[in-house]
Amino acid sequence: MLMVVVVPAASKSRCGLEAWELLPQGAKVPTRVQTPASDDHSFILPKALDWRFLNGTVFTTRVGYQLLPSPCGSCWAFAAAGALSDRVKIATSGRLPDFNLAPQGMLDCGQSAGSCNGGNPTLAYEFAAEIGLTDETCMPYQGVDNANWGESDCADRMCRRCDRFGTCRFLPRNETTRVFVKEHGIVRGIAAMQAEIAARGPIACLMYAHDPDFENYDGGVITCQNCTRFPGTTHVVIVTGWGIDEHGMKHWVVRNSFGTQWGELGYYRQEMGKDIYNMESHDCSWATPDRTSIEQLLARSGMALATPGPVLV
Repeated sequence: MLMVVVVPAASKSRCGLEAWELLPQGAKVPTRVQTPASDDHSFILPKALDWRFLNGTVFTTRVGYQLLPSPCGSCWAFAAAGALSDRVKIATSGRLPDFNLAPQGMLDCGQSAGSCNGGNPTLAYEFAAEIGLTDETCMPYQGVDNANWGESDCADRMCRRCDRFGTCRFLPRNETTRVFVKEHGIVRGIAAMQAEIAARGPIACLMYAHDPDFENYDGGVITCQNCTRFPGTTHVVIVTGWGIDEHGMKHWVVRNSFGTQWGELGYYRQEMGKDIYNMESHDCSWATPDRTSIEQLLARSGMALATPGPVLV
């Protein structure tokens, strides 16, 4: 019999933390950079780029909701899993439309990266490089720090299969399809953010969310007169691209984790170049999925790997 122990965890005021806040004093922030996007000069940045619909294909995955079924400061896990899920879709040329990696796996097993009291996407990617992530169909979101308990290793409890009689069992890691991170790193600033997004896909960015214009946002491009008033960072979101509105204002396109009833079906736009919510001056984390993981996913899906994600020219 499967025994599930659910321990509620209240969300504190900051779900997005700097990596150094979670590491031992003096420890180096882990990265695994082999091919920086800034080294790729094969493309010219377009005036607008939005992975939600690019060259006739939707490359983004679904909007998450970190506050249901239980309020939890897991924005870091949603952003890390969501941006990586997008990149899996990009790497498969859009062939896997609904493969969403599970934030709950990081809450259960990746406590070094964070908890319901906040975390960091760079540390989440380090966890995914070592342990890998399963998808949400076998690890549904619970909004708690530990959704299960067992004497087996946590990595062997990250995927659950149930039959029609209600009998469930955990699938050991060698029986699950996981996505591992090959490379991950940090970018900061407009030029580096755009280069990384254009070259490889969405990124997970720290920002400040305790502003009424953000909390009550229901559409349009957020701008500001005094953009220096935001103290630090409190949240993590996914930047999926940029665009220009009908008034000629250049803006970022960003996916939040407050569900589709918030904002523009879960997204928002903010003016580029003003460091609104401190997003352009703080860390944005990126990761690339391991090629073997992609090949295994496509093999399981019955589709052969054709070409990598689209190349922008």
